[in-house]
Amino acid sequence: MNTSIAADSDIELWYARYAPRLRRVARRIVGNEYDAEDATQDAFLAAFRAHDRYRADSDPYPWLFRIATRKALTIAAAHRPQVEPDPVLAALAAPSAEDEALAIDESRRVVSLVATEVPVALHLIEGLRFRDVSERLGIPAATAATRIRRGKRRLRALLETSFSAETTSHVLRSKPA
Repeated sequence: MNTSIAADSDIELWYARYAPRLRRVARRIVGNEYDAEDATQDAFLAAFRAHDRYRADSDPYPWLFRIATRKALTIAAAHRPQVEPDPVLAALAAPSAEDEALAIDESRRVVSLVATEVPVALHLIEGLRFRDVSERLGIPAATAATRIRRGKRRLRALLETSFSAETTSHVLRSKPA
């Protein structure tokens, strides 16, 4: 069978099945329907291009979820408003180049952690319970709960370097299983 035909067929089936959920995830990240649709389409285009690297024996949703999340984060970063600061205030409050580099590095680490921790992303971004995450990923519920808790601890540790511990624990408070 021609691999291009197989890729076409898989992508069509995946689009019909997963596009609405991926669009909702993207909408939460980008904040509007138009950019969410762009992120979803970009994700499926990237999946089509990388179809030969997809492991056919596994559920495609986590793979598509990571792709869509990264596409949405890229779009959200590109649409951040560029505000012209007051020159006097800017001179007083301008962060050093080192501070900016540290902030960029921290945000990249947070985005990377969330993008690679599929159980945490499903739990925090999609709002799925531990049991639903375990079903989605085909792993035992206890394993899903452990991965979510460990991933949230790593995320909390990363965020605590930038924010107060009160804010971080409030944001990452566990939802009921």
